[in-house]
Amino acid sequence: MVLASKQGWMGFDIGAAGVKAAQLVRRNGAYCIRSAAFAPRRQAWPEPWLATEPPRPSGDEVSCAASLCETVRGRSAAALMPAAACETFSLAAPAGKRGHEHGLASALAIEAQRPMHDCVFAAWPTGLQAGQINAVAAARSWSDQVTADVASSGWRCRLIDALPWALARAVALMAPDATQGTVAALDWGYGRATMCLIHHGVPAMVRILKDCAFRTTLEALARALRLDERDADAALRRFGLGGCALADDSCEPPADATTRSIIAELLEPELARLVHEIRRTLAYWQGATRGRCPDAVYLFGGGCTLADFDQRLSSQLALRAERWRLPLERPDDEHTLPPTCLLGVAAALSALAWEDR
Repeated sequence: MVLASKQGWMGFDIGAAGVKAAQLVRRNGAYCIRSAAFAPRRQAWPEPWLATEPPRPSGDEVSCAASLCETVRGRSAAALMPAAACETFSLAAPAGKRGHEHGLASALAIEAQRPMHDCVFAAWPTGLQAGQINAVAAARSWSDQVTADVASSGWRCRLIDALPWALARAVALMAPDATQGTVAALDWGYGRATMCLIHHGVPAMVRILKDCAFRTTLEALARALRLDERDADAALRRFGLGGCALADDSCEPPADATTRSIIAELLEPELARLVHEIRRTLAYWQGATRGRCPDAVYLFGGGCTLADFDQRLSSQLALRAERWRLPLERPDDEHTLPPTCLLGVAAALSALAWEDR
Protein backbone atom coordinates (compact mmCIF):
# COMPACT_ATOMS: atom_id res chain seq x y z
CA MET A 1 0.00 0.00 0.00
CA VAL A 2 1.48 3.35 -1.07
CA LEU A 3 -1.26 5.72 0.09
CA ALA A 4 1.15 8.42 1.33
CA SER A 5 3.02 8.76 -1.96
CA LYS A 6 2.48 11.95 -3.93
CA GLN A 7 3.36 10.42 -7.29
CA GLY A 8 1.80 7.43 -8.95
CA TRP A 9 3.54 4.55 -10.62
CA MET A 10 4.55 4.75 -14.25
CA GLY A 11 1.64 3.47 -16.31
CA PHE A 12 2.32 1.70 -19.61
CA ASP A 13 -0.67 1.27 -21.93
CA ILE A 14 0.48 -1.35 -24.44
CA GLY A 15 -1.59 -1.14 -27.62
CA ALA A 16 -1.62 -2.22 -31.23
CA ALA A 17 -0.29 1.10 -32.55
CA GLY A 18 2.24 1.82 -29.82
CA VAL A 19 2.83 2.33 -26.11
CA LYS A 20 1.46 5.23 -24.08
CA ALA A 21 3.19 6.10 -20.80
CA ALA A 22 2.00 8.42 -18.04
CA GLN A 23 2.73 9.25 -14.42
CA LEU A 24 0.25 11.06 -12.19
CA VAL A 25 0.90 13.24 -9.17
CA ARG A 26 -1.59 13.84 -6.35
CA ARG A 27 -1.89 17.07 -4.40
CA ASN A 28 -4.63 17.82 -1.85
CA GLY A 29 -6.67 14.90 -3.16
CA ALA A 30 -6.58 16.12 -6.77
CA TYR A 31 -4.80 14.32 -9.60
CA CYS A 32 -2.85 15.72 -12.52
CA ILE A 33 -0.56 14.36 -15.21
CA ARG A 34 3.09 14.93 -14.38
CA SER A 35 4.58 13.43 -17.53
CA ALA A 36 3.40 11.42 -20.52
CA ALA A 37 4.50 10.21 -23.94
CA PHE A 38 3.46 8.03 -26.86
CA ALA A 39 5.91 5.76 -28.68
CA PRO A 40 4.44 4.49 -31.97
CA ARG A 41 5.41 1.12 -33.40
CA ARG A 42 7.40 1.01 -36.60
CA GLN A 43 4.64 -1.24 -37.86
CA ALA A 44 1.33 -1.46 -36.04
CA TRP A 45 0.11 -4.91 -35.07
CA PRO A 46 -1.95 -5.88 -38.13
CA GLU A 47 -4.37 -8.31 -36.56
CA PRO A 48 -6.91 -7.28 -33.93
CA TRP A 49 -7.23 -10.80 -32.56
CA LEU A 50 -4.00 -11.75 -30.80
CA ALA A 51 -5.47 -14.03 -28.15
CA THR A 52 -4.28 -17.20 -29.89
CA GLU A 53 -1.05 -15.83 -31.42
CA PRO A 54 2.44 -15.92 -29.89
CA PRO A 55 3.09 -12.78 -27.84
CA ARG A 56 4.67 -9.82 -29.58
CA PRO A 57 7.37 -7.81 -27.80
CA SER A 58 7.00 -4.14 -26.90
CA GLY A 59 10.26 -3.58 -25.03
CA ASP A 60 11.58 -1.00 -27.51
CA GLU A 61 8.37 1.03 -27.37
CA VAL A 62 8.21 0.84 -23.55
CA SER A 63 11.80 2.07 -23.34
CA CYS A 64 11.16 4.87 -25.85
CA ALA A 65 7.98 6.07 -24.14
CA ALA A 66 9.67 6.10 -20.73
CA SER A 67 12.68 8.00 -22.05
CA LEU A 68 10.42 10.68 -23.54
CA CYS A 69 8.79 11.30 -20.16
CA GLU A 70 10.42 14.07 -18.14
CA THR A 71 10.57 14.51 -14.34
CA VAL A 72 9.55 10.91 -13.70
CA ARG A 73 10.10 9.61 -10.17
CA GLY A 74 10.30 6.09 -8.77
CA ARG A 75 10.80 2.77 -10.55
CA SER A 76 7.45 1.08 -9.91
CA ALA A 77 5.15 0.52 -12.87
CA ALA A 78 1.86 -1.02 -13.93
CA ALA A 79 1.03 -2.17 -17.44
CA LEU A 80 -2.02 -2.97 -19.50
CA MET A 81 -2.44 -6.39 -20.99
CA PRO A 82 -2.93 -5.65 -24.72
CA ALA A 83 -6.68 -5.58 -25.23
CA ALA A 84 -6.53 -7.66 -28.40
CA ALA A 85 -4.72 -10.41 -26.48
CA CYS A 86 -7.58 -10.67 -23.97
CA GLU A 87 -10.98 -12.31 -24.03
CA THR A 88 -13.90 -11.14 -21.93
CA PHE A 89 -16.66 -13.41 -20.69
CA SER A 90 -19.99 -13.01 -18.95
CA LEU A 91 -20.94 -16.12 -17.02
CA ALA A 92 -24.56 -16.72 -16.09
CA ALA A 93 -23.97 -18.63 -12.87
CA PRO A 94 -23.82 -17.84 -9.17
CA ALA A 95 -20.44 -16.27 -8.44
CA GLY A 96 -20.11 -18.31 -5.26
CA LYS A 97 -19.78 -21.54 -7.22
CA ARG A 98 -16.96 -20.17 -9.34
CA GLY A 99 -14.99 -18.14 -6.84
CA HIS A 100 -11.92 -20.34 -6.45
CA GLU A 101 -9.32 -20.53 -9.18
CA HIS A 102 -9.90 -24.12 -10.29
CA GLY A 103 -13.66 -23.66 -10.51
CA LEU A 104 -13.29 -20.44 -12.46
CA ALA A 105 -10.82 -22.07 -14.86
CA SER A 106 -13.27 -24.91 -15.49
CA ALA A 107 -16.13 -22.49 -16.09
CA LEU A 108 -14.07 -20.42 -18.50
CA ALA A 109 -12.91 -23.54 -20.34
CA ILE A 110 -16.54 -24.47 -20.94
CA GLU A 111 -17.36 -20.94 -22.08
CA ALA A 112 -14.31 -20.68 -24.37
CA GLN A 113 -14.53 -24.31 -25.50
CA ARG A 114 -10.83 -24.90 -24.89
CA PRO A 115 -8.52 -25.57 -21.92
CA MET A 116 -7.53 -22.56 -19.79
CA HIS A 117 -4.59 -24.09 -17.90
CA ASP A 118 -2.09 -21.84 -19.75
CA CYS A 119 -4.05 -18.64 -19.08
CA VAL A 120 -4.20 -15.93 -16.46
CA PHE A 121 -7.68 -14.72 -15.56
CA ALA A 122 -9.72 -12.71 -13.11
CA ALA A 123 -13.44 -12.44 -12.38
CA TRP A 124 -15.77 -10.10 -10.52
CA PRO A 125 -19.54 -9.66 -9.95
CA THR A 126 -21.24 -7.40 -12.48
CA GLY A 127 -23.18 -5.46 -9.87
CA LEU A 128 -26.19 -5.09 -12.18
CA GLN A 129 -27.28 -8.68 -12.84
CA ALA A 130 -27.79 -11.06 -9.95
CA GLY A 131 -25.75 -14.25 -10.28
CA GLN A 132 -23.73 -12.87 -13.17
CA ILE A 133 -19.95 -12.50 -13.18
CA ASN A 134 -17.53 -10.99 -15.67
CA ALA A 135 -14.13 -12.47 -16.43
CA VAL A 136 -11.06 -11.50 -18.42
CA ALA A 137 -8.55 -14.10 -19.62
CA ALA A 138 -5.28 -13.98 -21.54
CA ALA A 139 -2.49 -16.40 -22.36
CA ARG A 140 0.10 -16.61 -19.60
CA SER A 141 2.78 -16.11 -22.25
CA TRP A 142 1.36 -12.64 -22.91
CA SER A 143 1.51 -11.80 -19.21
CA ASP A 144 5.13 -12.96 -19.08
CA GLN A 145 5.97 -10.93 -22.19
CA VAL A 146 4.47 -7.71 -20.78
CA THR A 147 6.34 -8.17 -17.50
CA ALA A 148 9.60 -8.74 -19.37
CA ASP A 149 9.03 -5.72 -21.63
CA VAL A 150 8.57 -3.43 -18.63
CA ALA A 151 11.48 -4.95 -16.70
CA SER A 152 13.82 -4.61 -19.69
CA SER A 153 13.70 -0.82 -19.25
CA GLY A 154 14.54 -0.99 -15.56
CA TRP A 155 10.99 -0.78 -14.18
CA ARG A 156 9.47 -3.02 -11.54
CA CYS A 157 6.14 -4.21 -12.94
CA ARG A 158 3.94 -4.28 -9.85
CA LEU A 159 0.68 -5.17 -11.57
CA ILE A 160 -0.80 -6.01 -14.98
CA ASP A 161 -4.31 -4.68 -15.49
CA ALA A 162 -7.12 -5.34 -17.98
CA LEU A 163 -8.88 -2.69 -20.06
CA PRO A 164 -12.34 -2.77 -18.39
CA TRP A 165 -10.92 -1.95 -14.96
CA ALA A 166 -8.51 0.63 -16.35
CA LEU A 167 -11.39 2.44 -18.08
CA ALA A 168 -13.49 2.38 -14.91
CA ARG A 169 -10.62 3.79 -12.86
CA ALA A 170 -9.88 6.47 -15.47
CA VAL A 171 -13.50 7.66 -15.40
CA ALA A 172 -13.37 7.86 -11.60
CA LEU A 173 -10.21 9.98 -11.79
CA MET A 174 -11.87 12.49 -14.11
CA ALA A 175 -15.39 12.44 -12.66
CA PRO A 176 -15.51 11.10 -9.07
CA ASP A 177 -19.29 11.56 -8.97
CA ALA A 178 -19.61 8.98 -11.77
CA THR A 179 -18.83 6.26 -9.22
CA GLN A 180 -22.27 6.93 -7.69
CA GLY A 181 -24.17 6.15 -10.88
CA THR A 182 -23.99 4.40 -14.24
CA VAL A 183 -21.86 5.68 -17.13
CA ALA A 184 -20.27 4.25 -20.26
CA ALA A 185 -16.74 4.37 -21.63
CA LEU A 186 -15.78 4.06 -25.30
CA ASP A 187 -12.20 3.18 -26.17
CA TRP A 188 -11.96 3.75 -29.93
CA GLY A 189 -8.55 2.16 -30.24
CA TYR A 190 -6.45 1.49 -33.33
CA GLY A 191 -6.85 -2.29 -33.16
CA ARG A 192 -10.21 -2.60 -31.42
CA ALA A 193 -13.19 -0.53 -30.30
CA THR A 194 -14.43 -1.44 -26.83
CA MET A 195 -17.42 -0.22 -24.85
CA CYS A 196 -17.78 -0.69 -21.13
CA LEU A 197 -20.81 -0.04 -18.92
CA ILE A 198 -19.58 1.12 -15.51
CA HIS A 199 -21.90 0.90 -12.50
CA HIS A 200 -20.78 2.45 -9.20
CA GLY A 201 -17.18 2.41 -10.39
CA VAL A 202 -17.20 -1.27 -11.43
CA PRO A 203 -17.11 -2.50 -15.06
CA ALA A 204 -20.49 -4.20 -15.28
CA MET A 205 -20.71 -5.08 -18.98
CA VAL A 206 -18.14 -5.12 -21.78
CA ARG A 207 -18.61 -5.38 -25.54
CA ILE A 208 -16.21 -5.34 -28.49
CA LEU A 209 -17.74 -3.27 -31.32
CA LYS A 210 -17.55 -5.41 -34.44
CA ASP A 211 -15.51 -4.03 -37.37
CA CYS A 212 -15.15 -0.64 -35.68
CA ALA A 213 -11.43 -0.42 -34.90
CA PHE A 214 -10.00 3.01 -35.68
CA ARG A 215 -7.67 1.25 -38.10
CA THR A 216 -10.60 0.46 -40.41
CA THR A 217 -11.47 4.16 -40.59
CA LEU A 218 -7.88 5.09 -41.45
CA GLU A 219 -7.66 2.31 -44.04
CA ALA A 220 -10.90 3.41 -45.71
CA LEU A 221 -9.67 6.99 -45.97
CA ALA A 222 -6.21 5.91 -47.15
CA ARG A 223 -7.70 3.74 -49.93
CA ALA A 224 -10.05 6.45 -51.12
CA LEU A 225 -7.41 9.20 -51.18
CA ARG A 226 -4.55 6.91 -52.26
CA LEU A 227 -2.50 7.80 -49.19
CA ASP A 228 -0.53 5.70 -46.78
CA GLU A 229 -2.01 5.27 -43.33
CA ARG A 230 0.14 7.93 -41.65
CA ASP A 231 -0.85 10.55 -44.23
CA ALA A 232 -4.50 9.58 -43.86
CA ASP A 233 -4.18 10.06 -40.11
CA ALA A 234 -2.56 13.48 -40.66
CA ALA A 235 -5.45 14.50 -42.93
CA LEU A 236 -7.96 13.50 -40.27
CA ARG A 237 -6.08 15.46 -37.61
CA ARG A 238 -6.09 18.55 -39.80
CA PHE A 239 -9.64 18.49 -41.09
CA GLY A 240 -11.51 16.58 -38.40
CA LEU A 241 -14.48 14.46 -39.34
CA GLY A 242 -15.72 17.05 -41.79
CA GLY A 243 -19.14 17.34 -40.25
CA CYS A 244 -18.66 20.64 -38.39
CA ALA A 245 -17.57 23.96 -39.75
CA LEU A 246 -14.64 25.86 -38.35
CA ALA A 247 -15.26 28.52 -35.70
CA ASP A 248 -15.01 31.13 -38.47
CA ASP A 249 -15.74 29.21 -41.66
CA SER A 250 -15.80 32.43 -43.68
CA CYS A 251 -12.00 32.47 -43.36
CA GLU A 252 -11.57 28.84 -44.43
CA PRO A 253 -9.72 28.50 -47.76
CA PRO A 254 -11.97 27.00 -50.47
CA ALA A 255 -9.56 24.10 -50.99
CA ASP A 256 -9.74 23.21 -47.28
CA ALA A 257 -13.53 23.41 -47.31
CA THR A 258 -13.60 21.04 -50.29
CA THR A 259 -11.23 18.59 -48.58
CA ARG A 260 -13.32 18.73 -45.42
CA SER A 261 -16.43 17.90 -47.41
CA ILE A 262 -14.70 15.01 -49.22
CA ILE A 263 -13.49 13.51 -45.95
CA ALA A 264 -16.98 13.78 -44.48
CA GLU A 265 -18.44 11.87 -47.44
CA LEU A 266 -15.75 9.19 -47.40
CA LEU A 267 -16.02 8.54 -43.68
CA GLU A 268 -19.80 8.53 -43.44
CA PRO A 269 -20.14 4.71 -43.81
CA GLU A 270 -17.44 4.07 -41.18
CA LEU A 271 -18.88 6.51 -38.67
CA ALA A 272 -22.42 5.28 -39.31
CA ARG A 273 -21.26 1.73 -38.54
CA LEU A 274 -19.63 2.86 -35.30
CA VAL A 275 -22.72 4.78 -34.16
CA HIS A 276 -24.94 1.84 -35.13
CA GLU A 277 -22.85 -0.56 -33.02
CA ILE A 278 -22.88 1.85 -30.08
CA ARG A 279 -26.66 2.13 -30.30
CA ARG A 280 -27.01 -1.64 -30.48
CA THR A 281 -24.79 -1.99 -27.43
CA LEU A 282 -26.72 0.59 -25.41
CA ALA A 283 -30.03 -1.03 -26.37
CA TYR A 284 -28.78 -4.47 -25.35
CA TRP A 285 -27.49 -3.18 -22.04
CA GLN A 286 -30.78 -1.42 -21.40
CA GLY A 287 -32.68 -4.65 -21.98
CA ALA A 288 -30.30 -6.72 -19.86
CA THR A 289 -30.38 -4.30 -16.91
CA ARG A 290 -34.12 -3.52 -16.77
CA GLY A 291 -33.89 -0.16 -18.45
CA ARG A 292 -30.64 1.13 -16.97
CA CYS A 293 -29.11 3.82 -19.21
CA PRO A 294 -25.74 5.52 -18.77
CA ASP A 295 -25.75 9.18 -17.80
CA ALA A 296 -22.77 9.92 -20.06
CA VAL A 297 -20.16 8.27 -22.25
CA TYR A 298 -16.47 9.03 -21.69
CA LEU A 299 -14.19 8.84 -24.72
CA PHE A 300 -10.74 7.26 -24.92
CA GLY A 301 -8.32 6.18 -27.64
CA GLY A 302 -6.87 7.47 -30.88
CA GLY A 303 -10.18 7.74 -32.72
CA CYS A 304 -11.64 9.94 -30.00
CA THR A 305 -8.89 12.53 -30.42
CA LEU A 306 -10.44 13.63 -33.72
CA ALA A 307 -11.93 17.10 -33.84
CA ASP A 308 -15.75 17.13 -33.82
CA PHE A 309 -16.10 13.51 -32.69
CA ASP A 310 -17.47 14.24 -29.22
CA GLN A 311 -20.09 16.68 -30.53
CA ARG A 312 -21.10 14.33 -33.32
CA LEU A 313 -21.49 11.38 -30.97
CA SER A 314 -23.39 13.40 -28.38
CA SER A 315 -25.79 14.66 -31.04
CA GLN A 316 -26.45 11.27 -32.63
CA LEU A 317 -26.85 9.39 -29.34
CA ALA A 318 -28.69 12.14 -27.44
CA LEU A 319 -26.22 11.39 -24.66
CA ARG A 320 -23.51 13.53 -23.10
CA ALA A 321 -20.16 12.52 -24.61
CA GLU A 322 -16.93 13.81 -23.08
CA ARG A 323 -13.33 13.19 -23.99
CA TRP A 324 -11.33 11.90 -21.04
CA ARG A 325 -9.07 14.53 -19.54
CA LEU A 326 -7.07 15.46 -16.46
CA PRO A 327 -5.18 18.69 -15.81
CA LEU A 328 -1.46 18.79 -16.50
CA GLU A 329 0.99 19.54 -13.70
CA ARG A 330 2.60 22.05 -16.06
CA PRO A 331 -0.12 23.58 -18.30
CA ASP A 332 2.49 24.68 -20.85
CA ASP A 333 3.04 20.97 -21.66
CA GLU A 334 -0.28 20.93 -23.52
CA HIS A 335 1.45 21.59 -26.83
CA THR A 336 4.11 18.89 -26.40
CA LEU A 337 2.25 15.99 -24.76
CA PRO A 338 -0.14 13.62 -26.56
CA PRO A 339 -3.87 14.51 -26.42
CA THR A 340 -5.13 13.71 -22.94
CA CYS A 341 -7.88 11.32 -24.07
CA LEU A 342 -5.08 9.16 -25.47
CA LEU A 343 -3.58 8.95 -21.97
CA GLY A 344 -6.58 7.88 -19.90
CA VAL A 345 -5.66 4.22 -19.58
CA ALA A 346 -1.99 4.93 -18.84
CA ALA A 347 -3.07 7.44 -16.18
CA ALA A 348 -5.41 4.87 -14.64
CA LEU A 349 -2.50 2.43 -14.43
CA SER A 350 -0.41 5.09 -12.68
CA ALA A 351 -3.22 5.57 -10.15
CA LEU A 352 -2.93 1.94 -9.04
CA ALA A 353 -0.23 3.24 -6.69
CA TRP A 354 -2.96 4.62 -4.44
CA GLU A 355 -5.27 1.60 -4.40
CA ASP A 356 -5.61 -0.32 -1.16
CA ARG A 357 -4.96 -3.92 -2.19
